[in-house]
Amino acid sequence: MSQIYLVNDRHRVPRFLVWYLFSAAISLSVFTALGIIAWIFLGDSQKNPLDFLPHIVTILFGIWGVYTGIGAVILWVAMWVYWVAWENSSFSARTGWFLALLFGMHYGALVYAIYLWNKGVIKNVTAPASADGAQ
Repeated sequence: MSQIYLVNDRHRVPRFLVWYLFSAAISLSVFTALGIIAWIFLGDSQKNPLDFLPHIVTILFGIWGVYTGIGAVILWVAMWVYWVAWENSSFSARTGWFLALLFGMHYGALVYAIYLWNKGVIKNVTAPASADGAQ
């Protein structure tokens, strides 16, 4: 038996997309938290925090930043697709999520994704075995 992901208990979602969106949301959260921490400790000083790190670490931060940026855009688009295709809340809730996605951009999408995951919109279920025994 294989695991599949369902949105609203009906629509099948590819596993790689669910895992990519989940990892992009985590990456965006951690990257933002590190940026805020660096801003708090360095303030408006003219010091670049990456100047204190080895060169390989700055390269890894750059690669992580590219992954986070692309993931944030894909997360934003995915949350818009969900909002247009499957959101069935009240008018005021839909309007609130519309404004969060429109003005909050990728952070609005991050909050919306966390809300949907906590609500249980995306579920991991076991697919029934097919009649011919193939998987």
